Amino acid sequence: MLLSNGASRIVGPYGLTDWPGVLELLAANGPVGLIRRVRQAESQAGDGPGAQVPDDATVAHCTHLPR
Repeated sequence: MLLSNGASRIVGPYGLTDWPGVLELLAANGPVGLIRRVRQAESQAGDGPGAQVPDDATVAHCTHLPR
């Protein structure tokens, strides 16, 4: 997997999962599901002091490698 800094926010600063959890989330819901979770966290953060400005969120997830 490759994540842009915006997509990696699911681990930090939002702390919604850890890196093994990211792999599980990708296996279950694909890149769209991961980005959806990041966007939900951004919208719930509000405008307070710790708020994050929405950033690009790009995910590349390879599930099959040639032999």
